[in-house]
Amino acid sequence: LAKLDDDLVNIVDKLKVFYPDNKHLHEDFRLKACIIENYREQVKDSTDLTSTVKTNTAFASHNVPYQTVSEGKIVPILAHKFFETDLPFGLCTWKDIANMIDVEVPMVDALIEWNQKLIKKEYLKDGKVDGKDAGECILPSAFGLDAKTLDKGRR
Repeated sequence: LAKLDDDLVNIVDKLKVFYPDNKHLHEDFRLKACIIENYREQVKDSTDLTSTVKTNTAFASHNVPYQTVSEGKIVPILAHKFFETDLPFGLCTWKDIANMIDVEVPMVDALIEWNQKLIKKEYLKDGKVDGKDAGECILPSAFGLDAKTLDKGRR
């Protein structure tokens, strides 16, 4: 989780170079800070990232459904938003932005590679989000945006 956090913060840090006047980019984008900002009353121990995630009572209701495959063995049910939507609408979007601004995101890459195998999709191919199923993703580049025009995608 900390390595994923580093990847996403590295993207934001590089975006600051392209958009130095964007005040929003100068906020704390570390996962711990975001969790505390949004769930302050529900976090029992904010000592570090691990304790912040583990003691956030709001996260307790987010369970991955499992099925029993044999005595004592369970596997996650892959037809779930954690596997089917968080990838094309989250990590693949971040990967697309990282590629635009030339930021290495090894944990994002590893998670996409792992997850796409589980759900039998191909989003990431040769380091780019242009696999056979990439059309299912929300990609700024697919909307004609690039490193210099990403801010035009704001609401």
